Amino acid sequence: MQDINKTLRLLNLPSEMGAMNGQINKRTVKTLVENRIHDFTKMVKNPTTGKMEATKTSTFTIETTMSLFGAYSLNMAANHIHWGGFDVVDMSDGAFTMYRPSKEIDLPYEADASGNIVKRETPLKGWVGWAEIRVIPTAKGHDYNFYWEQGDNVTRTGLPIEHDVNVMTRSILRREYIKTATFDGVASKKFNKSYPVYTVAQLLAATGMNEHQLAEAFGHVWHVEPKSSETHCLNIASDIIMVDDNTVKGEAYINGVLSSEIDYTSLISSYGKNLPDFVCRYKLYNEKFTKAGDNVFGTAWYKYFAPGQDTSLNIVLGEEVNYNEETNTLTYPVDSKLVFDFEFLPAQGKNETVGACLDLDTMEKSLW
Repeated sequence: MQDINKTLRLLNLPSEMGAMNGQINKRTVKTLVENRIHDFTKMVKNPTTGKMEATKTSTFTIETTMSLFGAYSLNMAANHIHWGGFDVVDMSDGAFTMYRPSKEIDLPYEADASGNIVKRETPLKGWVGWAEIRVIPTAKGHDYNFYWEQGDNVTRTGLPIEHDVNVMTRSILRREYIKTATFDGVASKKFNKSYPVYTVAQLLAATGMNEHQLAEAFGHVWHVEPKSSETHCLNIASDIIMVDDNTVKGEAYINGVLSSEIDYTSLISSYGKNLPDFVCRYKLYNEKFTKAGDNVFGTAWYKYFAPGQDTSLNIVLGEEVNYNEETNTLTYPVDSKLVFDFEFLPAQGKNETVGACLDLDTMEKSLW
């Protein structure tokens, strides 16, 4: 049972992305590795010290590690677009490309002499690098490739690093092998590990890669598999509907179907178990009426609902934040945002959740 068009509308995704609807059960992590051989059968003179040394040669390989990872591809795309700052820049040949350019950011915190994180009086200016996502069709579904600009942008104490490949650094795994007339470390697979730090420019020169290829060498790939909506949960979404001018109602959707109209606990989740039950929440955000330590969500007000409980809520504009239990009426001030979300109960270490946000000043909705 599925309504893919409803899901795409609630997650605010292009209709074309319905083609990548599915589950993610595995992830591949890439890493660039330097293999260095110290060859004592080929001795050369060090021009600085005049001493004879082993010849050193390095080759670079990209190694991969696959592990279990549970997620829903459409929810992941929605999070990257609406929360991660990515724009969809291409949808052709069944593939999808999303891109986030580098940008200037504030660095409000630093580490003091004792290593404690403290807030600066005046934030320093820093930057965050570009990132790209390529969702590519495969024989088994889609590969959701994620990679980002390589190189540190801050020091360990929180100082900004210049956005220059000759200054930015990256550490990598190096395997050091020894070769002599009687021993071949490569053949015997015996090596020592080290983690040298290179500038990005040095890595580009040593590997012969460009910046894009270097980013891909450290990328992550989530493997999307199409599954039947009759047996599997493929996506989750929330909505806040206006019942009338003064009443809202939160709704939870699984596979684009209202939770009250689907036997969702019979569906298999992204982590391979049947979906558990869930709890619903309203959360009101207003900076003026939120104090440090107030509420577990940093909200001005929140309320839990059990599954199947009526999630209708009366709302009225006022000067203060107040909730009347008897009339089920929330009074809210200007500059308030109301969030409705639902969260599956803990299972297999997972708490899958999704929310919708209603700006109470404009009544515009967005993904939360």
